[in-house]
Amino acid sequence: MSKVPFYVGNFLAMFVPDGVRRARVRGNVNMALYAPRIKHFIKRVYNEPVKSIKFIRQINLNRVCLCVNDKYYVKLFRNITPERVRNYQELMDFIAPRISVRMPVVHADKSMAMYVSEKIPGRKIDEFDNDTILKNENKIKSQVEKIISEIQSIKIESIPGYKRFLHSLQPERNAEPKINVPHPVLAHFDLNETNLLFDDKMNIIGIIDWDMCSIAKSPDTDRYVFDFFWNRFMRNKRKSA
Repeated sequence: MSKVPFYVGNFLAMFVPDGVRRARVRGNVNMALYAPRIKHFIKRVYNEPVKSIKFIRQINLNRVCLCVNDKYYVKLFRNITPERVRNYQELMDFIAPRISVRMPVVHADKSMAMYVSEKIPGRKIDEFDNDTILKNENKIKSQVEKIISEIQSIKIESIPGYKRFLHSLQPERNAEPKINVPHPVLAHFDLNETNLLFDDKMNIIGIIDWDMCSIAKSPDTDRYVFDFFWNRFMRNKRKSA
């Protein structure tokens, strides 16, 4: 039953010619059809009424992101089971006290593939000017390296039921680098500048979007992913300077 809104939204969007408008139609239809369940969840878990639900983006045919009361991120899945979402919540609860930056508090729905995570206070790196970012590049990279080391210091065997996390919540993952002797570690798998939150002194205070977090075969996975996205980000920043 929880998949029905996705099918309805995807079907109606088929009649919209423009790709951007098609994605927005899918997202808005899904948002409207799932709204009663979302309102019930927010009321039950956070004990507050829902005053606004905003469509953020339709990632693809199987996922949609929403923002509720300008405070909570909601992600809905069609192709993932509620059990896997609950596994994700357990993993986040396990990781949170073991690293030095803040993570979103995640609550998973028990009957449908949906999770709600609380926003973390902070600024996205795009909100800083080019000179500030360029001047603090080494500082940012050294902080990311520290965070990666903290994540990797979590022993895989210490994670309850760790075999559940051999595959990420998301069906797609960035390719792992084929370097170094394979050594399983925990990895964020989507560590890029858009998922880092900073204070005004460019200190990383939080990391978001842990959906792809799982066990990686190589200890260089997160470094590879971050370097790839960071280099592209810096090229774009220098072009726009």
